[in-house]
Amino acid sequence: MNYRQMATFLVICGAQILVGNWVGAKGYMNGAGAAAAAFLGAVPGLLVLFAIIAGGVLIAHLIPWKGLPSVAYIVTLGCIVTVPGFPGAEQLTAWVSKVSFIGLCTPILAYAGLAVGKDIGVLKSQGWKIVVVGLVVFVGTFMGSALIAELVLRMMH
Repeated sequence: MNYRQMATFLVICGAQILVGNWVGAKGYMNGAGAAAAAFLGAVPGLLVLFAIIAGGVLIAHLIPWKGLPSVAYIVTLGCIVTVPGFPGAEQLTAWVSKVSFIGLCTPILAYAGLAVGKDIGVLKSQGWKIVVVGLVVFVGTFMGSALIAELVLRMMH
């Protein structure tokens, strides 16, 4: 993927995230004004996320060792700039917290579904066993999350 394609992809995802943020806010807030405020409030956070993505991709291309994918650098950079005490971390965190998690996940999961759908022949060759593995992973993830949540809630009381 070249830089132009990556920028186009980010702009399309950004638009979808903002629309998702607006629709989500409209669903639980009263009035279109509150939803518009949620839409506009998410713009700085989205720009921060895009800057972190661009920085991580740039770092991945500048470092001569190509053993790590760009996502490792993106996550590391995101963690560094939001560590309490890092200059501007509080403001960055406040901006990014206004971006809806559901709005963020929706386009990413849609593109992941398209990527899997493109390789449907490979998926079919796996047979019924891949469905069983998928179900076990889903149930295990859900049960693990529920167990952790239950333990944390019990420790808080």
